Amino acid sequence: MDKKILLTIIGSHRGVDGENSTIELITEGRLFRKDGIYYIEYEESEISGKRGTKTLISIDDNMISMERSGTSTSQLFFERGKCYINNFITPFGAMQMEIYPTRVKYDLNDEEGRLDLKYQMAIDGRTAGTNEITFLYK
Repeated sequence: MDKKILLTIIGSHRGVDGENSTIELITEGRLFRKDGIYYIEYEESEISGKRGTKTLISIDDNMISMERSGTSTSQLFFERGKCYINNFITPFGAMQMEIYPTRVKYDLNDEEGRLDLKYQMAIDGRTAGTNEITFLYK
């Protein structure tokens, strides 16, 4: 199975100062399955601040990985209760990003799906707040 999808991405961030921000992006993406693992692939846009970057999400049991390549490069892992430290490379330089997922939920099939992630984040050892991302496709 390999097909085009309409992908809605809703992201929110709560900073350490308590300030909230939310962004919503609707874009065309690609859904495919290989060896029982679902993949969602899409191009980032200017609105996300990552124009020129391709994102590939893989959903395998309770492990979600998100790999970005292009103008921004990173590989993030989401497994509830496990902390992951990765390097995040941007056009402005590299930084270390620590991800601690508190929610990793999904309901996927070949026609529609939902992926919910909530995680605490630290950048270069400093707490940066809590993020939530929801991916919906049809």
